[in-house]
Amino acid sequence: MICRLIFLLTFFCSIMPVFASDNEKIVDDIFTSIYNQQFSEAESMLNNQGNQIDSFYFDILSIDLYWWKQVCSQKKSDLQQFKVTLNRVGETQSTPEDNQIRQLVMFSYKLRYEFKRYNILGAIQLRSKIKKLLEEIDPEKLAYSKNRVRLFYLYNSLFDYFDNILNPLFLESKRITRNNALREIEMYTRENDLVVSTLANYFLGKIYFNIEKNPEKGRICFRELTARYPQNAIFAEFLENSQPDS
Repeated sequence: MICRLIFLLTFFCSIMPVFASDNEKIVDDIFTSIYNQQFSEAESMLNNQGNQIDSFYFDILSIDLYWWKQVCSQKKSDLQQFKVTLNRVGETQSTPEDNQIRQLVMFSYKLRYEFKRYNILGAIQLRSKIKKLLEEIDPEKLAYSKNRVRLFYLYNSLFDYFDNILNPLFLESKRITRNNALREIEMYTRENDLVVSTLANYFLGKIYFNIEKNPEKGRICFRELTARYPQNAIFAEFLENSQPDS
């Protein structure tokens, strides 16, 4: 039960890494390097080209970079760098809309970190804060490109799905909500936007493997991800371990 709860709640940590940028190509290039686990290259691009993108997106990409870097390395120094970056971003103030998104990002990564420390109660409390923020944020007021605003709608679809799993009581209305959310998430896997389609494939694949028990559909998602990010060992291992027994 705890393992399922961890999966249901920790999807937040990487769904919000990048909403948009004044220079989307740079953002996409950095995002690609992160998800290809080319962390040194991503860090170099952030240092050398970070002044060409909005400071808000520089901060969010930095958090995502150091999160995945410490996940892969398991080094205390990388974990410390992640904490430092998270604290620095948390102290930054901007427009009310950006501040709400910053809070959403902060709570999402803190939620994952609390699960690493097995602080389940703290993680559930953070989930409540995330739900409240999602209800407060008006996507029409987000000054982002149309493609990247789709990430917000993808985020909402994911939340609708998981929030209707967490309730222990089975209701027909919840099943319908989950099915509708699944269709919406699958739609986002076909988006032309790199970030949206990547994250949709990742979370849809994990949903099919871990919750819906439909491994073939899950493999479709991870085949797409491993083709797109051939150097991502996590994606490759997930696909390999999901293969049916011969």
